[in-house]
Formats: sequence, C-alpha cells, structure tokens
Amino acid sequence: MNMKTYFKAVVLALALGFGAGHAFAQEILTGFQREPSSPSTRYINNAGIFLPFFDDFSKTRVYADSTKWIDRNAMVTDGFPLNPPTRNAATLDVLDQYGRVYDYAISNPFVAEYLTSARIRLDSIFDPLPRALTPADSLYFSFWYQPQGNANPPEAQDSLVLQFGTAIERQEFLYIDYQNFSVSEIFAQMQVDTLFPGDTIWSFGGCLPGMYTLVYDTLTSQTQGIIAVPCDSVFTTVADTTWTNIWSTPGQRLETFLEENGGQYFKQVMIPVRDLKFFTDHFCFRFFNYASIVNNSLPSNRGEEDIWNIDLVYLNINRTVNDTAYSMLSFSGQLPTFLSRYQVMPYRQYRVNPNSAVRESLSLDVANLDNVPHEANYYYTVQQVGGGQHYKRILDPVTINPYMESGYLSCPENGESPACPYVGELFALSMWYDSVSYEIKHYVYDSTCTPPLVDSLIYRQGFYNYYAYDDGIPEMGYGVEPAGGRFAVKFELAEFDTIQGVQLLFNHTLNDANDKYFDIVIWKDENNRPGDEIYRMRNMRPRWGDQAYQFQYYEFDQLVMLSGAFYIGLMQNNNGLINIGFDASNDNSQYNFVNVNGSWMPSEMHGSLMIRPVVGSSYFIGVDEFESTTPNVKLYPNPTSNLLNISVSEDTEIVQTCIYDLMGRQLYQGAFETAISVTNLVEGMYFIRFTTTEGQVITQKFIIKK
Repeated sequence: MNMKTYFKAVVLALALGFGAGHAFAQEILTGFQREPSSPSTRYINNAGIFLPFFDDFSKTRVYADSTKWIDRNAMVTDGFPLNPPTRNAATLDVLDQYGRVYDYAISNPFVAEYLTSARIRLDSIFDPLPRALTPADSLYFSFWYQPQGNANPPEAQDSLVLQFGTAIERQEFLYIDYQNFSVSEIFAQMQVDTLFPGDTIWSFGGCLPGMYTLVYDTLTSQTQGIIAVPCDSVFTTVADTTWTNIWSTPGQRLETFLEENGGQYFKQVMIPVRDLKFFTDHFCFRFFNYASIVNNSLPSNRGEEDIWNIDLVYLNINRTVNDTAYSMLSFSGQLPTFLSRYQVMPYRQYRVNPNSAVRESLSLDVANLDNVPHEANYYYTVQQVGGGQHYKRILDPVTINPYMESGYLSCPENGESPACPYVGELFALSMWYDSVSYEIKHYVYDSTCTPPLVDSLIYRQGFYNYYAYDDGIPEMGYGVEPAGGRFAVKFELAEFDTIQGVQLLFNHTLNDANDKYFDIVIWKDENNRPGDEIYRMRNMRPRWGDQAYQFQYYEFDQLVMLSGAFYIGLMQNNNGLINIGFDASNDNSQYNFVNVNGSWMPSEMHGSLMIRPVVGSSYFIGVDEFESTTPNVKLYPNPTSNLLNISVSEDTEIVQTCIYDLMGRQLYQGAFETAISVTNLVEGMYFIRFTTTEGQVITQKFIIKK
C-alpha cells in the first residue's frame, strides 16, 4: 500500500491467517462521496450586497445562504466540523452538490470545489451617510478554519486557498427578440399588396430600427399566416473577475493542527484589506481547495476526502488585527437527542419502556465568543407536533467564560447547566398514534447587553417507524475486505414486532465503482454477537437518490417477526468496498460488529453505520432531523377532497414540491404552486415535501377525504 493509500483509508487488519493467495481481512473507512465544479469566473446581473458581510452558517443546512454565496458546492452541516465555534460549518471536499465524486478527481493535487461570495460593495458605505470607502477605514477580512474534522484529512500536498476578486462589467449578447406580425399588418405598414422573394421587411412597431428579415416566398393579400420580425438584441450585464491569491495553508491531520494551534479546534485568520484595487463595487472573495484522492487501484475507496471546514466569515470596516472576538452567545456541536441510545426509534417500541428509552440529561455545546464573561440565561421548550404535550424547562443564570479561553461551557459535578439540562418529562404515550414528533427549542441569551445576545437551536425529535443510530450525515464510508466479509448492527425490540425492510445510505464513489452486489441479512443474538441467520435478501445493489444524504428503502419480500435483540447488516459478494455511509460524529461502535474470517468481532471503527431497520407493517416517510420545523408553510383545507392550498411566509422561497404516499413512493414533483389538484389521489394520508432556494426541506402531512 503506497503512502497515498495509507492516508486515505483507515485500515484495521482483523485477521492475518490467510495463505498467500488470499487478501488481508480488514474493515475500511473512506471518505463520504460527493464531483468538483467549474470555477466561478463571473457574475451575471448581481446587484451587490453591502457591508458588513457575516456568515456563521448556523441559519442554513446542506447549502450555503444563496443571498451571500453564488455556488452550491460546499456542504453546510454540523457533522463534518469537530467542535466549531458556532453550529454548522461550510465543508470543502471532493464531492459535488449531489454527493458524487468529481469525475476529474485524480491522485495528484487538483482544484476541487469553491465557496464563492456574492458581489460586495467595497466602493462605498451608506450608513449613517453615503461616502466613499478607502483603506483608511481599516477594513479586515477574517474567518475560522479546520482541516479534517470528523472526516479524512488533507495531505501536505493539498491546501486551502483564499482569493480576492475584482470584476469589470461588460454587456454580453444573449439572443434576438422577435415580434410576430400577420401578413396583413406587414402590408399595411409597408403600404404594398405583394412581396417577392428577396424583399426586405424592416422592423416596426416600436422595435429597434435597422433590424429586418428577408422574404423567401411570394406573399399576396390572400396569404394567411404570421411572420417573425427581429425586434431587438437582448444583452445582459456580466462581470469578468480577476482573482488574486491572498492566503493559503497546506493540508495536515487534525492532531498536528491541534498541536500547532494550542489545542484549539479552529484557527482564526485576520487579513487587512489595503490594496486600492479591491475598493470597488465588484469585490468578491472565494475559498477553494486543492485535493488529491487515492489512486486508481482502489476506485471504490475514492470518496469524501481532503476535508476543510470554514466558519465565522466576517468582512467589515473599523476593525483591527486584535478584533478577534464576537459579541455572540452560540450553540454548537451535534443536535442534543432526548433518547438514551438512538437518534430515532419507533413510537410503538418507545411506549413499552419509556423510562429506559429517554436519557436523564441532554448534552449541548454552548460558547461565548466575546472576550468578556457573560451571565447567560437558558431554557428549552418541548411541543408535540399536532398534539397536546408541551413543557418548558428554565435554568438559573450561569456565567459563560470566553470560548478562546475556556472552550464550551462545562457541566457542574452535581446538578445541571445549559451544557447539560435535565430532561423535564417523558414524552407522552398516545396509543392511537403510529408516529409522533416533538419540536424542540433551546434558547441562550444575555438580555443586559445592547442589543441583547440571543441564540436558538430548533429541531425535531422524532418517533417514526425505524431505528437510527446516525444523525443522517455520512462523514465517511465503510466497507470490509475480502469478498464474503460481513458487518452488522445490533438493535433491540422492547416487544415483539415485524421488520419489513431497511433504509440504507450508500456513498457515491468515482464513477460509482462501489456498485457491487451484496446480501441483506438478519441474525439472531448469541451471547452479544450475531448468531444464527434469520433472513437473507440476496443480490442487492447500491441505490442513490437525486440529492446528497438520501436513504434508500429496501423492502423485504416477507415480513420478519422478531423480539428482543437482533442484528441487521450486509454481506459483500465482491472484493472492494461497498462504501456504505458512516456517521463519524456519533460513536455507537459498541453496537457494530464485523466478520471477515468466520468469527464475529466488535468493530474498531468509531461511529455509526447508516443502517436503519424499518419496523411495523407499513412504510412511511419520517421527517429527517435536519429538516425544517418552522411554521412557514401552511396547508388548507386539511383534510381536503380535491384542492390543496399552500400558504408560504414572505421570507420563504420554494423551488420544488413533491408528494409521497405512505409507502414512500413519489406521486408528484413540480415547481411550487399555491394550489395543487389532488382529485386523482385516493383517500388516505400523504406527505408533501417542499425544497427552498436555501436547500432547506420542509415536510408536512395532509389527508384526503372524499
């Protein structure tokens, strides 16, 4: 194995007792797979935004804010960054917005993907009064970055680069605009009664003078028809951008970065903007990464690699090199689950033993990004979606020291704090529901400041019809060697139930080289290891959705009846990684097992395999944890019989609407409309899913009753 492969695949040899003709037995982690795009070189009809420019990526998910960034390559999540100063970060890697490896990825450094700002007005400021902007205004650009995070590290030959851009506007031809005129209108305008081949029809009726079309047939007053006459040339304003290298840093492993950065997980960079050429109305900046992936001998390993995480991007005047603090209180890290073992579990199974299903206290990362301590207040609320349970837990104020000095707020030896609030109540036991969800809202604030410092964390805790250890974000990919290797995840049913399928998330690899056959297998429990085989569905292949982070449902050909502990996993039928999603930010390795030499052993890879058994007799879509829970879309009437009306808040722009049935089958997809006819759908419950321009997904239920 060459040095490149060594860095790109975390390999643990689990059995070495093979002869020379056998491959080593091993379980392997690679990066999650997402293709680079062409560099951004110009802006089209961009009006520009004003100072200050600030983005901590906490308000969006999956894609960066389109009002501030012009491309959709960098992914915004809380899974890839490790201990960021604020919730979420933008991640640069080797995958496109759909989760596919860029088809030009090679083992030598190449430009992978970009995070490019919108056009920024650096020629003038307008508050409190309009005036020209100059270097004397002490303009600084800053950002925080981290290599590797929870995924694969960039090598020393890789790098993260920052460029500043300036643009020159010009007019670019788009197309000729035509106007349609009848033959009689043309005759009336030209005051003729016959036109012969070769005659010229000049534009008229408000069109641009000098434009014309030629006649190819003889036209008389008896001729019926329409003639398209050129009317105008349509241009658009484009800005050709010239880029200047400003800053770069070579790749390194996170452990080395921590040693060099005094134990800090993110490093802040401060850059003064002094060159007069940047003080224009067409300033912009971009980050991009040089990446390199494993060589062609391991195509199924070629995936999410060379990770860089970027946070707290800030550009403003009246700053200094010491202006490294922010008057902010922030939540960071993973979403705090109320469940003791799973991220999601079936509601029916929760009802059997709720005391063991729910943890005693939550775990939150809370940071004070200011340079002085703050006396902060904290509370959280729990509201059952469509139900009656609601409660609020308020804690006493607590002092939070600056993040750069103390990191996140810690928990006391006894009692609770905003970092570890107690769970106030068990979730309600509603026997007539198959699934429920709860909207969770956390708030931390200091009202003594002007303006007050406030941050919120809003998400949904779900009880659907599947088990999940993972949070839906695959920072890495997993597989075993050689062919015939098996891996499994342990689950436990609180009472007898049926398993009717499994949701799996597979990573893309370069040219989808991991498109290999596998069997889905369920095993009994035998002394806390997989035992006898219960069920096998043979010769399956990876499936992928049309967006990143989409699970695919594999329905069994028969219901599998189980009780107690069971194991579900895959057996690889070919050599080479199957590259199933691996959530490296949630460590449930105690439930992961691997068998590559005839014996089951605990996995040594820290994380969660993205395998979700579906429980019960029917399949329906649950609302993913990262989907929106804000009440910005309303459906009415609900139930409906023929027409479903949709009301959207002013700050929400929807680009796509999809309707699914309870089996997860897509019945409708189209552009957003305020009313959709559902007369062709039978009675029952359906799910409607909206995708916004920010990449946010909003899912709601509606009922058809006739």
